[in-house]
Amino acid sequence: MMNWNQKAMLENQSRRQRNRLLGSSFLLFGLLSVLSGCGPSGPEIAEVSGVVTMGGNPVPDASITFYPVSGRQSFGKSDQDGRYTLEYAQDQPGAVTGQHRVKIMTGGMGAPSMPTGPGESPSKSRTRSKGMTPPKEVTLPEMVTVESGPNEIDLIIPSS
Repeated sequence: MMNWNQKAMLENQSRRQRNRLLGSSFLLFGLLSVLSGCGPSGPEIAEVSGVVTMGGNPVPDASITFYPVSGRQSFGKSDQDGRYTLEYAQDQPGAVTGQHRVKIMTGGMGAPSMPTGPGESPSKSRTRSKGMTPPKEVTLPEMVTVESGPNEIDLIIPSS
């Protein structure tokens, strides 16, 4: 039979173990909560560049838009050699990974203004260069795939 002193010691020991277990549980829960917020936010973005050609010749000053199946579009403009690099947002190169429909506008229309962050939409206004022919908008017949990592995607405008 246990005396009163032994019984009190066992109850104290049991209470300390329960408090340690409860404290450890709170610590583990807090750590898991913090770690779950450490992942990347937003869609995966990958760098995209390439050359726009038509009939084997580079197409300068073309506005390129990649429309993903889900997510925000990316924009680019070809240089004199037909080379382009896409931007997802201002100072953020690339496009959402996955399948994209591609539209190319040639002939005097500038690219829409770039959004400054992931939640903003681009401006719909375009500026027309003086003396340029009317714009020609082409949607490429095949979808393109943007994969993780750098992508080199050459765009060929079909001859009419």
